[in-house]
Amino acid sequence: MITLTEDEKRMVFQLEGCHRYDAIQEIAIFCRYTRDHDKRNIAENLLKKLRELSENDCRELICDIQKDYHLPWKARTVGEMIAVARQESGAQKLEGHDIMALERFDPEVKHMIVFDVLSSKSPIGDKGERMRLFLTESGYQKALESQSKAFIQILNHAGVIQGHLRYDRTDRDL
Repeated sequence: MITLTEDEKRMVFQLEGCHRYDAIQEIAIFCRYTRDHDKRNIAENLLKKLRELSENDCRELICDIQKDYHLPWKARTVGEMIAVARQESGAQKLEGHDIMALERFDPEVKHMIVFDVLSSKSPIGDKGERMRLFLTESGYQKALESQSKAFIQILNHAGVIQGHLRYDRTDRDL
C-alpha cells in the first residue's frame, strides 16, 4: 500500500467520491484551476500515487481515510466542514449525484430519488449500490419503470423546485 503525506490525506478526506476514476478527475480539475503552487504540487503527487493503485485498492484507501482521518485543527474550509459533517453523521456515502450537484439546479430537473440497485440488469448503477439522482420528468418515469421491473427500489423521493428539495416523507433515515 502507498503512504500519503498529511496534506495528501487532508485532500483525500475532502473528496466527494470513493471511486478511483472520480477521485482522479476531481483532483485533476483541482490541479487545473488552483492558483496555489504548493497545493497543486500536493495534488499532482497524490494523482501519481492514486494512478498506481487498482480500483479496489484506491476505493479502500479513500474510504478508510474518509472514515478514520481527523483534521489536526477545526475545519476551516467548506470542503473540510462538509467532510467532517459527513464523517460525524455516519451517513452512508451515496453513488450518483452529490447532494449539491449542479444537476440539482437545472431548471428541467423536477425529481431527486435515492434508491437501491437490486439487479445487474439495472440501466444505472451496480447491484448493491445505493444511489442518488436528480432527474427530469422523463428520467423519473424511466426510474419508475426500472422499479416496476425490480431493477431498483426507490427509497426516498423529493420534488425539486429551483434547487430546493421538497421531500414526500421526512421520516426516513438514509
